[in-house]
Amino acid sequence: MGATTGQVASLLDLENGPFDLKEKAALRFGLAMTRDANNVSDAVFEELRRNFDEGEIVEIACVVGLFAYFNRFNEALRTEPTGPQEGVDS
Repeated sequence: MGATTGQVASLLDLENGPFDLKEKAALRFGLAMTRDANNVSDAVFEELRRNFDEGEIVEIACVVGLFAYFNRFNEALRTEPTGPQEGVDS
């Protein structure tokens, strides 16, 4: 969805990856939210607010929350990921 191969490869090392300031702010927030949503630091949230408006922040939080939900749901039910085009009706 618009990410380069280099960006995807750098997600585990986002501080040194090829991300701009806005992308790093969103990624830091997503990381903090998935680790402990009750303890997102003021610094992380303030950085997010400097780079995004309220609507964008809500959208970022929704995407992070939904994917965290999908991951937990699939892990709890021990579902296996599908491969590319697997399960797609033609």
